[in-house]
Amino acid sequence: MIGFRAAFPAVAVAMAVAPVAAEEEAGAPHMLNEPTAGWNVHGAGQTHKARKDAAVQGGSAMRVTIPAKPANPWDIGASVPIKGGIAKGDRLILALWVRLAEGGADGPADLGAAIQQSSPPYAPIVSGRIAITGEWKLVHIKGIAAEAHPAGRANVALTLGDAARTIDLGPAFVMKAD
Repeated sequence: MIGFRAAFPAVAVAMAVAPVAAEEEAGAPHMLNEPTAGWNVHGAGQTHKARKDAAVQGGSAMRVTIPAKPANPWDIGASVPIKGGIAKGDRLILALWVRLAEGGADGPADLGAAIQQSSPPYAPIVSGRIAITGEWKLVHIKGIAAEAHPAGRANVALTLGDAARTIDLGPAFVMKAD
């Protein structure tokens, strides 16, 4: 089993090789969070439980079961805190392990993902959609922070309520490319 710290350089390099702008060279990214599968899951109607899974980096995942599609996709979500600060102009990468365990026929095969403010108005700093399949995949979004955000004032947020389905969430990595 590869530990988070041992695997981080490979993940960081893989995510950083495609720079945000073609003329920029990818620097050595550094972590803004502690990678964990300890997601904070919220929303009515869902159930969630941590589970062991040797097939994903770190060996554990959060299984989220959504038996019925809620009225709004954002009615069910998951988040993890970001401890590091973000400066205006920082090139950010959010990478996470995810898979569709079952279901999902009544909605899209992707999730909304964001690095966002962790308090109202929960404005996105970087956002996008990530594809999910029945196999574990390391997916990512990236972008440039338009404003500064103090340490501890941002989080990773996923929108899970697009469909009735069961999703496994592995560790999330938030990196700043230098």
